[in-house]
Amino acid sequence: MLSAASLRIEGERAWLKAEHEPIFAVLQLFEQRGVEVFIDPSIQLQRISGTWKNVEIGWLIDQLASPHSHMLEWRVEKSPLGDLFQLSSIRIFPEGKASSARPLSSSGKVLDVVEGESGIKYIRGEILVGFKQDSTINDLNTLLQRLNGTVIEVIDPPGLYRIKLGDDMPVEEAMRIAQAHEGIMASEPNLAFPTIESNILPLSEIGEGINLSLAPGETAIAVLDSGLDPDYVDYPFIRGTYDAIDPNAEISDPTGHGTLTALIAAGAVTPLGANAAESGIQVLAIRTFDKNGMTSSDTILRALKYAADSGVKIISMSWGSEIASQFMETAMESASQNGITLYAAAGNEPTGEPVYPAGYDSVIAVGGLNPDRSRWQDSNYGNFVERYEPALANFNDLSYAGTSIASPYAAFKAAQKASE
Repeated sequence: MLSAASLRIEGERAWLKAEHEPIFAVLQLFEQRGVEVFIDPSIQLQRISGTWKNVEIGWLIDQLASPHSHMLEWRVEKSPLGDLFQLSSIRIFPEGKASSARPLSSSGKVLDVVEGESGIKYIRGEILVGFKQDSTINDLNTLLQRLNGTVIEVIDPPGLYRIKLGDDMPVEEAMRIAQAHEGIMASEPNLAFPTIESNILPLSEIGEGINLSLAPGETAIAVLDSGLDPDYVDYPFIRGTYDAIDPNAEISDPTGHGTLTALIAAGAVTPLGANAAESGIQVLAIRTFDKNGMTSSDTILRALKYAADSGVKIISMSWGSEIASQFMETAMESASQNGITLYAAAGNEPTGEPVYPAGYDSVIAVGGLNPDRSRWQDSNYGNFVERYEPALANFNDLSYAGTSIASPYAAFKAAQKASE
């Protein structure tokens, strides 16, 4: 539902403008700013018009929910500039029926990707900002006022603020304002990146099949991909799952790509030309792509943090973009310095030019091989590619080819060696 209303939240205060807008559309604006919204589906809410400036959020929600009951939950968000007191959830329900409230929006989050003036893809109306060490919370509040923006997430490390812009603020203009702000160290759009899809080929060669009975060792790999088919969640080699696209959702895999790469990383699926494993590897399957095969800077940073907090020391990544990100590079360098080895697919176009994250110095770029160990014809190459591994695999009566197969297999071999 598109809305012409505008909303800004700063701590316990809010600014709202609406012109005959359905209250459901206004509540969606709260969702876009990181607030979970629950409402009884039987409730009939009216349209609203008006302008509210610098009002208490509790009072504003009381006006929106009337004559029904509501509950608000708050959280203290730790940040490099100090604690942020932020609205966490809104619940609207008939009196005495709080448990009847359901999520306002259905599950299956899809990233709102747009293409900017320079051809770079990013998430609509969002930027990421990092502040200098001597900055204060006042510097953040001043920037938010200039952007008509709201902090919707603090990603720490590396200490970034994800800001939702006012609806009339283009990302390019917001970047100019942020870069001119004295307390800012760096800023970027919330960039969007595509997955590296595997090519689907006729099933022309017999492989090792699938072995789901492998006993895993202690070493673990985090696979950042499209998720995991729930049918595989309870196998002993799956250490855990996490949805970085929608952290409150159960794990899923809309495309099947992540399930294949997770099983390769575990040793359960052997690429063509490789030897079948005798023991498995624990895998933490992290969904980082929506059903359209897109991810974003904040999603990747969230996934990296979750993997690091889980104690994983090896990460496999299967996305690629010609656009380098200072924030991504810094985060991956930090992970590497903290003992995490990162592998990434080098790309399925033989341009000889680096794609990222494979092109970052802290990441091991993996190209693809045919079963006879010759270089797969569609594999990228160049000085940035540090190793080549088998790039073809059979799964569910299909044959797949891509450096996104080679990357988790390289991670699997590294985990095997670490377990010896």
